[in-house]
Amino acid sequence: MKIQYLGTGAAEGIPAIFCDCEKCRRSRQLGGRNIRTRSQALIDDTILVDFPADTYMHFLRYNFPITKINTCIVTHSHTDHLYPAEIEMRARPYCATIDEMNPLTFYGDTSVYDKLNDVIKNAGIIKENEIQTKLVKVNTPFTADGYTITPLRAAHGPESTPVVYIVEKDGKSLFYSNDTSDYPEESWEYLRKYKKPIDLISLDCTSAMSHIKYIGHMSLERNIAIREKLYDAGVADDHTVFVLNHFSHNGDGVVYDDFVKFAEKEGFKVAYDGMIIEF
Repeated sequence: MKIQYLGTGAAEGIPAIFCDCEKCRRSRQLGGRNIRTRSQALIDDTILVDFPADTYMHFLRYNFPITKINTCIVTHSHTDHLYPAEIEMRARPYCATIDEMNPLTFYGDTSVYDKLNDVIKNAGIIKENEIQTKLVKVNTPFTADGYTITPLRAAHGPESTPVVYIVEKDGKSLFYSNDTSDYPEESWEYLRKYKKPIDLISLDCTSAMSHIKYIGHMSLERNIAIREKLYDAGVADDHTVFVLNHFSHNGDGVVYDDFVKFAEKEGFKVAYDGMIIEF
């Protein structure tokens, strides 16, 4: 299995749009891995995770086969993870080859489902031909493109109906866990029953080295604590690769060149835009 991190930033990106703070200035000066677009990932060149406004730029930068992708799993409806206006571009006259493509199916919980269907209705898209939407149910696996995908409830803005996903195929598994702090008990119940070590676990690290208390995101400090809980639940072991993702310029030590030293010392990989991990 392979994951490519197309974008690894929070809503404002790094450097943040309109911001001239010290971290944003340093990120601009350093360039490279210190530059972060809005979070999105691609699994096995087959499944998109989230659909932010930067999707078009990711397509241009990494040349992934977007016209052949049939599945997009969406974590929640906040605009840095779902930019539904862009899907109008799959309809005529914007897309001249739509009849040669399979529909792009979006999976998400209620808020995602409703937002997408509003755009489909208002744009006059022929849903069955161009876009399909599927409502997910937490703790209930579904299949798409030969993968088994399980949404679990996340701890984030409840109005966005947030979920995180376990994705499995051919004995390999990954847990994509963005935009959440410690999971609700119903998700821990599922994970404790799951009991199989997951190969790769991707964790939210929006606040980097900050000491935070709010619900909705994590930091390195929280990542360390939740990793222990994942070990205790039996869904991680010594072979599990832990990756930190989704960074904001508001987090202490958020410049990649600085933060990576601290994270790697604790046994975490730090995602950057374009990073590919095969496992």
